[in-house]
Amino acid sequence: MRRLAALSLAGFALTMLFLAATGRGTEGWFFVLVVWMVLVFVPLWLVVAAFESIGPALRGRAAQRLRTRQEGYGSASEASVLVEDVFAREVVMPRIATPLQVKRAQEAAVALLLLARRHPLRQEALQRALDRCLGCLEAWTRDLGGWAATSAAGDIQGRWAAVRALSALAALSRVLVALCEDRSGRSWPGPGGSTSRAFLDAVLDYCDELALQVDVVPWAEPPLRLNTDPQYVEQLRRAWQGYASAPQPSPAALQAFLSAALPGMAF
Repeated sequence: MRRLAALSLAGFALTMLFLAATGRGTEGWFFVLVVWMVLVFVPLWLVVAAFESIGPALRGRAAQRLRTRQEGYGSASEASVLVEDVFAREVVMPRIATPLQVKRAQEAAVALLLLARRHPLRQEALQRALDRCLGCLEAWTRDLGGWAATSAAGDIQGRWAAVRALSALAALSRVLVALCEDRSGRSWPGPGGSTSRAFLDAVLDYCDELALQVDVVPWAEPPLRLNTDPQYVEQLRRAWQGYASAPQPSPAALQAFLSAALPGMAF
């Protein structure tokens, strides 16, 4: 809205400069201002306001069709609509997170969806990527909690950077869990008879504790008991840290993460 008002005022100023340069005088400045307000600013403001209220509803209906459509998403734009809708419904980011972490989680989710779609067993590929993300999250949360509880008091910036990256991976995993559950029609298992949603909510809550508390209690949630190779877990963690901290779009960093999440598949 501020940009629209600034553009209208700039147009008014240019009109007045043109009138002055052509010798027509500036006595009618009030009339010119009214014309710009009534014929330009107000109609454009109404259009923008209408799109702001209608746009989310349209995207929500489009996402609903994609969730129920048998073939699902067929393009990057459709995958993006689906991910943004799931993210808005399912993910509550910790207060330490910034818009960059939200963007990284959504971009990675879209990229994983498109990459898994190229696999002969699309659902199984997506589930395999999710299991690796969950295994990485569990190990990373445990390690980060232990480090924060013992030796991270003097490195608060380092702790915050790690927590932001961890929260972005948890948000990505939350989206993947919701998508896998939508497709399979069943809840994704978690520790102690709970669900992966509950586990990921606990991780996101713990991110707030890691970011805001000086004295941190070590991570004590029941283990997931996933059959994940520690080597793949560490590779995924390094790849995600590189991608999550990249300030600009980084195709190479995204490719490294995708290669760690779904080895053997090129994006």
